[in-house]
Amino acid sequence: MPFPSILSGVEKFVPIFAVILLSMSAGYLARRFRLAGDRSANALMTVITVLGYPSVSLLAIWKIQLEWEHLWLPLMACVQVMMLAALSAPIAGRLTKDRGERGAFVLLSAFGNNGLTMGGFVIFILFGDAALGLASLFFLLFPTIVVLLGYPVARHYGSHGPTQSLGRLLLKSLTDWRSLALPISLAGVGLSLGRVPIPTAVDELHVVDVLVYAINISAYFSIGLRLQVSHVPKLRGLIAGLACTRFALGLATGLLLIGVTWLTPWPIQGQTLSVAIIQSCVSTAVTAVALTNMFNLRPAEASALFITNTILYLLVVLPPMLWIYR
Repeated sequence: MPFPSILSGVEKFVPIFAVILLSMSAGYLARRFRLAGDRSANALMTVITVLGYPSVSLLAIWKIQLEWEHLWLPLMACVQVMMLAALSAPIAGRLTKDRGERGAFVLLSAFGNNGLTMGGFVIFILFGDAALGLASLFFLLFPTIVVLLGYPVARHYGSHGPTQSLGRLLLKSLTDWRSLALPISLAGVGLSLGRVPIPTAVDELHVVDVLVYAINISAYFSIGLRLQVSHVPKLRGLIAGLACTRFALGLATGLLLIGVTWLTPWPIQGQTLSVAIIQSCVSTAVTAVALTNMFNLRPAEASALFITNTILYLLVVLPPMLWIYR
C-alpha cells in the first residue's frame, strides 16, 4: 500500500511549492502593475531580517535539547562554504570568460539558502519546529562566514566595493542592528543549555508555525518584487553549472563532512543527520545576490540565476527529498 506514503510526500510538497511560487508571482505582478517596487521590497526584507528571522531562531533553538553532536552543524556549514567556493572557481572559468559572471557563479555556488526561506522551511515541513532549531544551528555562523569568505571572494572578482579592511567589515557586520539574528540565536542556545522551560503559550498558540509561514510569504513576495527574467535565456550554461555545484557537489561535500564526524566520539546521526543532508544541497542564497550588488558582479544575471536555481530545486531536488523523508 504505497499510496498513503506517496500522498504524504505530496501533502508536504504542496505548501512549500505554493508558498514560494505564489508569493513570488504575487510580488512580480505587483511590480509589473507598479503597485510596489524596490523600496517596498527593501522595507519588507528589513523587517523580516531584523524581527522575523531572529524570533523564529530564538524559539526554535530554545525548544531543542542540545547535544555535543549538534555543534558540528554550524562548523559543517562554514567548512562546506569554503569547499564549494574552491571547487566552483575552476568550473566558473570553464563556463564563462566574463570576470563578473565568474565571481557571481562562485558566490552563488558557495552560499546555500539554509535559512528559513528554504532549508529551514523544508525541515520545518518535514520534521516540525523541533528540527527547525537544528536548521537554525546550521545557519548560526552564516553572517560571519559571509564576511570572512564572501567579501574577499567578491573583492577578488569585483571592480569595486567596500574598501575597508576585513576586520573592520567583520566588526561592522556583527555589530550592525540588522545582524540581530546571531546574538539572539546565541541567547536561544543559552536558554536551551540552561534547560529554561519555553512558555507553554508558544505551543498553544502555534507561534512558530504562524511566524514560519508569515515570514516565507513576505520574503518571497519581496523577492518577486525584484524579479527580472530577461537574462535567463543567455545563462543556460551557468544555470546548469550552478545546479551541479549547489545540488551535486553540495550533497557530495556534505556527505564527506558528515563522514568525518563519524571518526569522532560525537558522530552526526538521527534527525541531526537528516538536517545536515538536507541543508547540504539546498538552492542558492539571496545573500549571494546581495554580494553581487555590493561588488558589481553582474547583479541582474545573479538574480536570474538565483530564481532559476530556486525553481530547479523545487522541481528536481525537493521531490525526492520529500519521498525519502516521508
